[in-house]
Amino acid sequence: MRHRIAALSDVPEGGNKAFEIGGRSVLLCRSTSGVFAVENMCSHALAHLEGGKIKGPHIFCPLHGVRFDLRTGAPNGTLTKKPITIYPVSVENDEIFAELPHA
Repeated sequence: MRHRIAALSDVPEGGNKAFEIGGRSVLLCRSTSGVFAVENMCSHALAHLEGGKIKGPHIFCPLHGVRFDLRTGAPNGTLTKKPITIYPVSVENDEIFAELPHA
């Protein structure tokens, strides 16, 4: 189901911000590689990813530094092999939309 998540200006360039949508925490990430929407949960330590450093198409978990590819959800490193959930995202004018499964 398609949801309007936020205005593009709500997410800092090079940063991220979490939004509660249908009972789930969705993290919007804005980088030089684009805008991404992912589950706001590290698959390693089950900690929120919000506030993690963004570098290109990757986010680093602020708790243990696990790096995830924002395009695929795939982790990089040895702490976890489990990917994070990603959501298809689109930007129309100044609005960010994501395709989320039913809550």
